[in-house]
Amino acid sequence: MFDLELYIYGILPMIIGLLILLKSIQISFDKKTIFNWIMLSIIVLSSVLAEYILGVITFTNAWPTYTPHILLSLNLILLSAQILIKKKTQSVIK
Repeated sequence: MFDLELYIYGILPMIIGLLILLKSIQISFDKKTIFNWIMLSIIVLSSVLAEYILGVITFTNAWPTYTPHILLSLNLILLSAQILIKKKTQSVIK
C-alpha cells in the first residue's frame, strides 16, 4: 500500500541527507582546507545521527520527532556555506 507519510517524512529526508553528505565530501576532497574538513566532520556526525533517528522512526513505527529534520536543515546550511566559500576562493584565485 502507498503510504505518502512514509515517503515524505522518512525516505525523502534520508535521500536528501545522503546527497548533502556526498556533496560535502566532494567539496572537501576538491578543496583540502581545514575549514572544509571541520565542516565535513560536523556534517558526517549529524547526518549519521539524523539517518539513525529516521531509520528508527521509519522502520520501527516509533513516535515521530523533528530532530532529524532540524539536523538535516543545519547540514544544508553548512553545505551552503561550504559552497559559497569554495566559489569565493575560486573567484579570488582567478
